[in-house]
Amino acid sequence: MRPLRTIHPSALAVTALVASLACASSGSNNEPDTNITTRQLSSPSNRPIETTYLNSVDYVGVKGSPVEAMTALTQIYAQMQIPIATMVQDAGQIGNQNLRLAAHRLHGHMISFYLNCGQESMVGSRADLDDVTISVLTNVRTRDSVTVIGTTVRGWARPSGTSSNAVDCESTGELEKAIGTQAQNALGAATVTKAD
Repeated sequence: MRPLRTIHPSALAVTALVASLACASSGSNNEPDTNITTRQLSSPSNRPIETTYLNSVDYVGVKGSPVEAMTALTQIYAQMQIPIATMVQDAGQIGNQNLRLAAHRLHGHMISFYLNCGQESMVGSRADLDDVTISVLTNVRTRDSVTVIGTTVRGWARPSGTSSNAVDCESTGELEKAIGTQAQNALGAATVTKAD
């Protein structure tokens, strides 16, 4: 009889995370609907700190082909005053990953409607006060013969006129919802089965 091996709790947690992500991404879609980003930060004691963000993408179904969806998205981005800097037709990607918003407004709303960057003490939302850079990227895929689109929004805010580190901003989900709704209005909504 072989002796039992002791498994360190952190190894068990990593194994569980990998297994759950593998299950979440299995299904008819070849690409996962969750983006995992790991960043290394520095701390006052010069010890590295890693942070991991899990950004889930909600896809909405639209009628028409992926090419028709890309064409509609080009018009939607123009209507929303988001200049297109990324357009990869074969990969089904459209967006702008380095959009600076000097006026603190986008599509008739203050940036805080779309991003939560925290609060500046007694002054207001950092999204509406600091220099903000936003990344908006929409992916067009096919799932079970249905064209689906999903948008990922991220942002960074840095106090104006400083070289201090930028803070990460969290999406409120409003911009993703607006792009999805406009795409469904332009092309028609289609029923999508959720990936397992």
